[in-house]
Amino acid sequence: MLIKKDSKHNDIICAAISEFAEKGILATTMEAIAKRAQVSKRTLYKHYANKELLLDMVVELLLQRLKQFEQFVYDSTKPLLSQLREVAALSIQLNSDVDFLRLSRIVIIESMRSEHAAKRINEKFSVCEQGLHYWFLQAANAGALGKADPVFIASVFFGTIKKVSYWEQAIKWQAVLTEQQANQLVDQVCHLVAHYVRVSLIE
Repeated sequence: MLIKKDSKHNDIICAAISEFAEKGILATTMEAIAKRAQVSKRTLYKHYANKELLLDMVVELLLQRLKQFEQFVYDSTKPLLSQLREVAALSIQLNSDVDFLRLSRIVIIESMRSEHAAKRINEKFSVCEQGLHYWFLQAANAGALGKADPVFIASVFFGTIKKVSYWEQAIKWQAVLTEQQANQLVDQVCHLVAHYVRVSLIE
């Protein structure tokens, strides 16, 4: 999980993530991070003045991964269902990633512990939501979604996927979906959305 070419910087980030994941941010000390990263405290503070800035980096890592959804551009020449499948498959793949789940747990726990942290994190993720809705907004502008609200459809689409392939794993530590389960989820959620769109088109 490399961030920059600076190896010490990467060591610090990896050490912070490990400490946060094992102990929680509140119980983690800057000294413990420095020790785990095998750098001096002076070097650590040179990169990050406090744990809050390290948490920001954890959030940034999550946001970088979620930006993958911006690669999907609505294509009027392709069937709606096939494009939905591509978006759904990426979402499930991301939710099943061990590193993504690990980072997510750190952010979720800190958000529940601190109202101040929750507000800061929500501000950062509010911009990210626009990226998640990007394909749906384009499809709506092209008239492919009929009268359906693209933000509502996106929320239902990703919310259903996350319920099965993310929250159970992130919160309850359930096993990630098997390939068969993932394919079944893709079929179900995509047909659900496609049916809703067809109804809105004929209303």
